[in-house]
Amino acid sequence: MARVLYLYSQALQADSPHARRTFQMLALLNEAGFKADLLTLPGGDPWPSGLVEHIYVTPRVPFTKTLKPYGTGVRRIWATIVMALTTVRLFMTHHYDIVHCSDRAIRIGGLIAWLFGTHFVFEWRTSSGHDLIRWAKWRSRRFRNSVSLVITDTTYTVTQLRESGLYGKIASILMYPHPLLTPLPPPKMRNAPFSRQFRVVALSHDDKLADLTHFCDALSLILHHQNIHVTLVGGTPANAERLRQRLAHRYPHTMGALIVRPAAIDSNDFVDCITDADLVFLPVCRGITPPTLLLDTMACGRAIMATRCPAYEPLLTHQNAALVGADANQIADCIQHHLQSPMRCAELARLAEETIKRERNISSAISALRSCYTFILMEPRA
Repeated sequence: MARVLYLYSQALQADSPHARRTFQMLALLNEAGFKADLLTLPGGDPWPSGLVEHIYVTPRVPFTKTLKPYGTGVRRIWATIVMALTTVRLFMTHHYDIVHCSDRAIRIGGLIAWLFGTHFVFEWRTSSGHDLIRWAKWRSRRFRNSVSLVITDTTYTVTQLRESGLYGKIASILMYPHPLLTPLPPPKMRNAPFSRQFRVVALSHDDKLADLTHFCDALSLILHHQNIHVTLVGGTPANAERLRQRLAHRYPHTMGALIVRPAAIDSNDFVDCITDADLVFLPVCRGITPPTLLLDTMACGRAIMATRCPAYEPLLTHQNAALVGADANQIADCIQHHLQSPMRCAELARLAEETIKRERNISSAISALRSCYTFILMEPRA
């Protein structure tokens, strides 16, 4: 059985999207039948049990607990040197068929491939803000030849792949919902528009909840309905409290129908936030890859209203979601339309759930990773 050394070049922040992608990749390796060891920096959160065979930690590197995945500077250089030396030591005392790297550990993987002739795999994440094709074109031919496989979280055209110089070496394995999330029981059916309370939940991607500005402006147009209840979810506890106070001052007579709570801390908390929701609102999201909030909401089987942006386009259409512009009037009109159409939310919830099951299937991801790894292991080493 092939053995893999996975390099995670920072201290773990377990609740970050970056860590979530790493957990998914390690779980896929495990499910695909590969044995993986992990090398990481010290000082972070505890790693979940069962993801890897062994966890190795580099010697202490000061001030790396808050080191960003894509940062530069003296701390990053120091951390890279320490991790490179520790990786070399591990390869001298253990047998590994593949070195699998993420983010800044890519440089270490290139070094290991050159020193030990091992297979070199790295992940490219669009959250880095850099373009893989442009980055790869400026790498040396020797480096590109040393790469066995690049795993990305988005897709590329054939033309882009050819331009990269890594054609035939790039595999797209997309993010999927949290594995513990399953479709929730549907909210109680509303046989008539005002037969029971209509619950709207707005989820923020931003620690400061600034992306909910248009939604907050729309509240003045919808809170006059006595049977509407709104929950805003996101941000740090301090920022959530500040927003609650501002809204209490702005809408003093409707706060019983308006709740503000911090971002969910885990999957159970997330489920608690949206269990009773008839409609879940998602504001504009940066980037081009669907965010975890969208994936998880679809997996839970909830109707979605989202602000149109590139990050939602791979999964949301006018058939499975209510898409609106970044405008308070459009948001308010959409909520009122669904309030008066009792069956529409149930239909959107069903279609969203079907879409995520079809487009982000874990079994397909496992099969894809197994095929990629099996293929590169059959190739001669660098």
